Amino acid sequence: MRSYVISSRMIVPFLLSLLVLLSACGQSANTTTNSSAPTATPTAALDAYGTPITYPTTAPQRIVSLTPNVSEMLGALNLDSKVVGVDYYTNYPADLASLPKVSDANGYTYNVEQIVALKPDLVLSYGQDTKQYDAQLQTLGLHVVDLPSTDLTGILQEMLVIGRLTFTQSTATGVVKQLQQQINAIKAKVVGTTQPKVMIELDDSTPGKPYVAGGGSFDDELLQDANTENIFHSDTANSGFPQVTDEAVISANPQFIILTEDPQYGGNVASVYKRPNWSGIAALQNHQVFRVNANLVGRPGPRLVEGLQCLAQMTHPSSFNNAPLPSYCTGTA
Repeated sequence: MRSYVISSRMIVPFLLSLLVLLSACGQSANTTTNSSAPTATPTAALDAYGTPITYPTTAPQRIVSLTPNVSEMLGALNLDSKVVGVDYYTNYPADLASLPKVSDANGYTYNVEQIVALKPDLVLSYGQDTKQYDAQLQTLGLHVVDLPSTDLTGILQEMLVIGRLTFTQSTATGVVKQLQQQINAIKAKVVGTTQPKVMIELDDSTPGKPYVAGGGSFDDELLQDANTENIFHSDTANSGFPQVTDEAVISANPQFIILTEDPQYGGNVASVYKRPNWSGIAALQNHQVFRVNANLVGRPGPRLVEGLQCLAQMTHPSSFNNAPLPSYCTGTA
């Protein structure tokens, strides 16, 4: 669901982290993850503005990515060597993170002159995150494709679209097939299990009033795929990321609490056990408070599958033979 994740003390409040599902209305997304692999021919023929996507006649050699989730898609398709510029928040893969940054730290401002100077033959964006710049870059003669916001199934389709745009259809088809197989395998492990009550917290910078994952968020979708009950599933306020009260959390009594902030911004598991009046919550009683890498559950890209693995394994450990969590679950990049 998100291009950026809610971190850094809500910098660019929910900027790209929320957009992913917000623009989904009217697009070709399917809100239910299909059990079969997406077709090799991408069905997403329209961009984020409902305009038919124009495919190049020759393979692009210089690509600029305007959002971090697009950068991760390009990396997954082994297109790193073709990327010449990325947005400020691209931090994965590592080789793309070291490329020239074409936006500033707050995520709002893009350097059009710099983008043009990089001489890209393809500029990729997502979910109308860069609407004003898309139009400006197109006016300057650049080929800009802004992909529509969608769900997990739609993201796999959009990787096929990028494959067609970059003449890497075979690679894209293989990657998408593998990701779908991983999704199917994870869901098969938890099917039929009891659904534990879970809360995903995104920000606790206001004591007593945390922001959480509600209905309509990528986190909520992943929790459903992991066969859990999101205690705030019915709350779609703030575009799926409501600010709730301590009283609401205590009343819902989650069995698992999962933090998505980086430790430096409050995602500290130990601090949850010190919160006033939280000691009776089942998650604290049973020591089932975890932190997960926010980029895995908040960016609409291929690593959402890793996020699903983490959430499923955290909440259904016996289904995974109580194996240790993969190291990427608690990373920060």
